[in-house]
Amino acid sequence: MRILVQYVAREFLKLFTMLVLGFVAIYTFFDYIEKVKNFQQAGVPTSAMLSFFVLQIPEIISLMVPLAVLMSTVITLGMMGKRNELVAIKSSGISLFRFALPILLVALAMTFAVALFNETILPRTKAKTNYIWEVLVEKRPNKLFLKEKFWYKGQNSIYRVGFYDPETQSLSDVVYYRFDKDFNLALRVDARRARFLGNRWVFFSGLMQRRLEGGGYSAIPFEEQAVDLPERPLDFTKLSKPSEEMSLGELARFVKKIEVEGYDSRRYRVDMQSKLSFPFVCLIMALVGIPLSLIKERGQSLATGVVLGLSVALLYWISFSYMRSIFGYTGVLPPFLSAWLPNGIFSLVGLWLFTTIRQ
Repeated sequence: MRILVQYVAREFLKLFTMLVLGFVAIYTFFDYIEKVKNFQQAGVPTSAMLSFFVLQIPEIISLMVPLAVLMSTVITLGMMGKRNELVAIKSSGISLFRFALPILLVALAMTFAVALFNETILPRTKAKTNYIWEVLVEKRPNKLFLKEKFWYKGQNSIYRVGFYDPETQSLSDVVYYRFDKDFNLALRVDARRARFLGNRWVFFSGLMQRRLEGGGYSAIPFEEQAVDLPERPLDFTKLSKPSEEMSLGELARFVKKIEVEGYDSRRYRVDMQSKLSFPFVCLIMALVGIPLSLIKERGQSLATGVVLGLSVALLYWISFSYMRSIFGYTGVLPPFLSAWLPNGIFSLVGLWLFTTIRQ
């Protein structure tokens, strides 16, 4: 049995590696054909263009690993059936589940690998590719790097910011409102610019108005004024940072923060649940692929199994995207259900297909 386990796992991993490399190469080639004119027209240096396509590889791998698991499962077991190896295995008394177990275990390992990959590497590379495409190619500020004309709710305060630049950690055309416990305006600071220096905010060229005990306000113009504020530059950066550029831990902290501040966190909660659910598609694709690879016993062919496998993968991606964007973001379904329902449905389909195959 040990020799059989090693043989199945080796054949599966060999094909899996070839498919992942092939998928990455094909995707990159067609993506290059589609975008090379954009890079040339924008005058982007060749080094930046090459960096874009290299940094995009982790995202491609994350997307293609589940498909590679499905195709490797279908082709590996399909070829074993074509060579009558499955007949020999069954005749020796080994059940379908036992000789397919190595594939399920490898798929489970892939699940955890993709989850770790998405948590550590992908957010960083995605942020860099977004910057190259949004800023260097399309010549429009990326939301992460430039944020214009927005309001931000802080601790007992509100900011009105004309422009935020995280590179210099500075706010331009900023108005800061601080309120007391009865929501009366206690302090207002209007400034042309504010910058985070020496672990505190320094406002430049503005007017400070402070509420007096007897009523009314004092107005003091200034050229430079340090103000102790609880908010830090990272708070303004995360305000505009997309979910795909945050790790699961960052996203969870961000959701908690904006909920405390009174903002709607539904969209981010859906994205957080999606980050948790998506890696499990590796295991689900193996669960579906195993019975699909054995339909030859019912008079079908390996080619039919491959086509059905591609169809299953396409249906999963469509259902996963639609559940998240149409039903999750709009609030029709709770965040947990919108992210995990496709996994549940396809898992049940895989288990049902198992029951239809002779052991």
